[in-house]
Amino acid sequence: MSVPIAAVCRSPFTRAQGALAGWHPVDLAAEVMNETLRRADLDPDDIDEIWVGCAEPVGAQGANMARAAVLTAGWPDRIGGAVIDRAETSGAAALHAATAAIHAGTIRSALVLGVCASSTVPPGAAALGRTYGRPWGTGPAQRTEHAGGLAPAPVAADHAAARSGIDRAEQEGWSRRSHGRRGDADPSALVSIAARPGDRLAVQRGAPVERDEPREMPADFSSLPPSFDPEGSVTSFTFSPPADGVAAVLLRVDDASTTPVIAAVGRAAGDPLDPTGGLDRAAVLACAELGCDPADLDRWELVEPTAAAALVAIERLRVPPERVNVDGGTLGVGDAAAADELRLIVDAVASNRTPALVGCASFGPTGAAVTILRCP
Repeated sequence: MSVPIAAVCRSPFTRAQGALAGWHPVDLAAEVMNETLRRADLDPDDIDEIWVGCAEPVGAQGANMARAAVLTAGWPDRIGGAVIDRAETSGAAALHAATAAIHAGTIRSALVLGVCASSTVPPGAAALGRTYGRPWGTGPAQRTEHAGGLAPAPVAADHAAARSGIDRAEQEGWSRRSHGRRGDADPSALVSIAARPGDRLAVQRGAPVERDEPREMPADFSSLPPSFDPEGSVTSFTFSPPADGVAAVLLRVDDASTTPVIAAVGRAAGDPLDPTGGLDRAAVLACAELGCDPADLDRWELVEPTAAAALVAIERLRVPPERVNVDGGTLGVGDAAAADELRLIVDAVASNRTPALVGCASFGPTGAAVTILRCP
């Protein structure tokens, strides 16, 4: 597999109810779509299809948001779109589906978006509207009843960290690292977006947002209580709160051979009580395409839903921590779900300065996904 990446682009990522809270996700997606084409020096006529990864495809993000974004962006009526929900790995699933379609020869170009408007459609929204029945039914809870039943992802990460001997101090150290390095990350992939802060008055409406909005760090994080399990170690400092953002990756087979390429992909699922969702298996599947081992890659970019989950994931991958999230991660800004997944790829492509194999991984109790980039 070798599918060229013609261009990458993303909005700034801001906290929920922050500077981008007033944007409708379709309108924000259209802004990023048009900027991505501008950077690739292409016209909408050059695009065959749109793929959108979205972890909460309901409400403002529902009803085939991909098609709505095509029409909003002013693109030709002939261009269709699809929305993929694979929970924590929705962005990667959309990218892998588009990659497979290009690899199979059914299309020659695709724009893949990860969209997350946490301010409008908060995490868990798809499970809250139960007018048409309870999501998941009773089967999954019954299946895990012997182990105490299903647990929310932060609680599962908390328990996994305890089993691995990853204490609170180690988690806090990782959060400080993530926050500090994210603030220094290369901003070249970002497009300036006019602030639409919703009901907030602290941000001037219409002022450009040109950088990620960093999280506000507590003055004394050591005194914070556990956030989820009273006996646990995950706190608000080591948990990634909801964020807003859109990220785009443009795939096109006609692009030059000197561009970054998607070299391999892997997806897996695991024990529903495992916060890494079978990440080790997904990594092995992706690396098998290249005949290498996860430790052979030059860098790894991981989504960080919690510091606990990130550290458990590093342990499962068996890779040196110094090669992981060298420019900081999710904990520095907040978790924009499917958009944050594609952010890993956008930022890896934009900041790469030397030939490298880069693994980009997302994971959660519902599964894991790995994308390996070959950067020239």
